[in-house]
Amino acid sequence: MSPEPDTAESKASIRARMREALDQLTPAARAADSALLRDRLGADPEFRAAGWVLGFIPLRSEPDLLSLITAAAAAGRTVLLPRWDPAAGEYFPAIAPHDGSLVPGPFGIPQPAPEAAAVPHDRLDLILVPGLAFDREGRRIGRGKGFYDRLLAKAPQARKWGVAFDLQIVDEIPIETHDVNLDRIATPSRWLQPGTAGNR
Repeated sequence: MSPEPDTAESKASIRARMREALDQLTPAARAADSALLRDRLGADPEFRAAGWVLGFIPLRSEPDLLSLITAAAAAGRTVLLPRWDPAAGEYFPAIAPHDGSLVPGPFGIPQPAPEAAAVPHDRLDLILVPGLAFDREGRRIGRGKGFYDRLLAKAPQARKWGVAFDLQIVDEIPIETHDVNLDRIATPSRWLQPGTAGNR
């Protein structure tokens, strides 16, 4: 179903504004904020208890959590990354290689090789979710393809945490019927807990 025109325009406006803001983020600031995010996530008891964690390979404008998920794998947890299935036109969870070796994927995003085992969505405990913009009620804007929304919808049992720089938090994001809300959002400076005033 196509979005309502006003919603589409609002999302387009937010995407354009956020892309411009992220383009201004220097490599040093991105690295510093990514380190703060890794520390925040790594210290969280829920993160430490999650046995099956779906991470992501960052685009240039996204937080870099790779050392965090590598450490989680080294600690014996099952770490997964999205892998594109061209037949289905969707991303599916696949086991991340222990040696960190990935193969080129579509959209310039490295991914696990075809021989890496795929994992059913219902095995996931925690999904770390990138995006362009987020609000305090757990709403998210991606890059417009809907790939993550379809992946998230197939894992209703998993906790879904947005991962964002502080500048990516906006007052309100318009929603559509296919959008999947997040349970929490981590930024370098705080946690955002939808439905409460509790930013800690």
